[in-house]
Amino acid sequence: MPKILITSTSFGKKVKEPLETLENKGYDLKFNDVGRPLLAEELIERVADCDGCIAGLDYFTAEVFAACDKLRIVSRYGSGVDRVDLKAAAEAGVTVTNTPVANSDSVADLAIGLMLAVARKIPAADRSVRDGKWENMYGVSLSGKTVGLVGFGRIGRRVGDRAKGFDCRVLAYDPFVDADAMSEAGAESKTLDEVLAESDFISLHLPANDETRAMINAEKFALMKPTAIVVNTARGETVDQDALLAALREDRIGGAGLDAHSVEPPEPALFQSMDNVVLTPHMGAYTRESLVNMATGAVENLCDFFEGKTPAHVVVKGSK
Repeated sequence: MPKILITSTSFGKKVKEPLETLENKGYDLKFNDVGRPLLAEELIERVADCDGCIAGLDYFTAEVFAACDKLRIVSRYGSGVDRVDLKAAAEAGVTVTNTPVANSDSVADLAIGLMLAVARKIPAADRSVRDGKWENMYGVSLSGKTVGLVGFGRIGRRVGDRAKGFDCRVLAYDPFVDADAMSEAGAESKTLDEVLAESDFISLHLPANDETRAMINAEKFALMKPTAIVVNTARGETVDQDALLAALREDRIGGAGLDAHSVEPPEPALFQSMDNVVLTPHMGAYTRESLVNMATGAVENLCDFFEGKTPAHVVVKGSK
C-alpha cells in the first residue's frame, strides 16, 4: 500500500474516523514529528520516501517537488494552497487537491467573533474581572456599521452574510469577482482604497502570493478611519507587520483582531500593552465541524486518487 506522510498537527487528534479509514485501508502512515508546519528542507527529509501527503500549512516549494521523485499527490487538509508551488507540482507530475468548502463557516464565525472581541474589549474585560476589578469598559457596536471585505471568496461571502445580520453595510473588493455577483450576494463592489477608507471594520480574506504579500502596508493604513478595526483570519503575510504595529501604536487605527500572523507564533512582546488587539493562534478552522469536513475531504481525495478515481477537488492534475 502507498506510504503517506501526514503533516497536519491536528489531523486525527479530535476527529478519529478519517485516520481510522486510512489505517483500515492499510496505508503505511508516518506523522509530523516537529509539531508545526514543516519547512522545505524538513519536508524533503520526511516525504522523499512517500507516495502521498496529507498536508497542513507546510511549505511545498519547487525544491521539495524536485527532490521527491516518489511523491504523487499532496492532499491539502484545508482550502488554501498558497504554500504549495502549484507550477512546480504540475511540472513534477504531482496532483494537488484541497477541501475548499470545509472550513468556510468556521473561519467566518471567528472573523465576526474577533470584530466583537476587539470592539467590545471582551478579552480585556475578562482579564480585569479575573484580577478582581469591576470597571466600565466602553466599546463600539458592530450593529449598523460598514464592514469591508478584502477578498470575496467563500469565506468573505459568509462574513458578509453574518455582517448583514447586524444590519451592516457590506463593501467588498475582489478583482476576480464582478460587481453583479457581489450585488447579488448583498455587497457593494468597491476599489481596495474605497473599502479601506469607508469601512469601520475591515476583514481580510486573501491568499498569500506575490500580488498580495504586504498588500496592507503603511500607505493603506493611512487611508483607514482612526477608529477602524482590522481583522485577519486569512494569511499573515498579506499585512506589513511593522506598518500594522506603527498604526496601532500611533492610534491611527482603532484596533486589530489577528488569527493569522506574518510569523507564527508571533512575538508576544510586540503586542503586550495593546488592549485593542486580540490575538488567536490561527484557529479559524478549528471547530469540530470544520475538522470533520477537512479530514474527511482530504482522506477522500487521497483515497480516490490511489483507487484510480478522480478526487472531488483537484487543484493540479498530475501525470504520475
